[in-house]
Amino acid sequence: MKNLKSVLSLVVLMTAMSLAKAQTNQNFYVGNWEVLVKGTPQGDIKMPMSFELKDDKLVGKITNPETKEVATMTSVEVKGEELHAAFSAGGYDLTMVISKKDEEHFVGKLMDMIEVEGTRLK
Repeated sequence: MKNLKSVLSLVVLMTAMSLAKAQTNQNFYVGNWEVLVKGTPQGDIKMPMSFELKDDKLVGKITNPETKEVATMTSVEVKGEELHAAFSAGGYDLTMVISKKDEEHFVGKLMDMIEVEGTRLK
């Protein structure tokens, strides 16, 4: 009986730690970012991007650098150490996967091929 309590306590502790880590990963992305998309057919592009928590869910917005129009991302999800986002830009449906580089930067790929770098705006 004592071993059962120990095992159950360990399972509860591990679950709590896992949930806390997921929340921490999610919170890293909250805020405003300047995103550099490298090597597109139009050259390197800087795009403002932001993430915020609404009802404990991460919501992303992206600003078109030419028109300054702000669009809400169609999906944003943190999976382990990565953030997966989907959005429309320039008439295309795009996906992006990014991960934390350090406290002020992230790196990733747009459509699994174009390099993306983000810098937190203060």
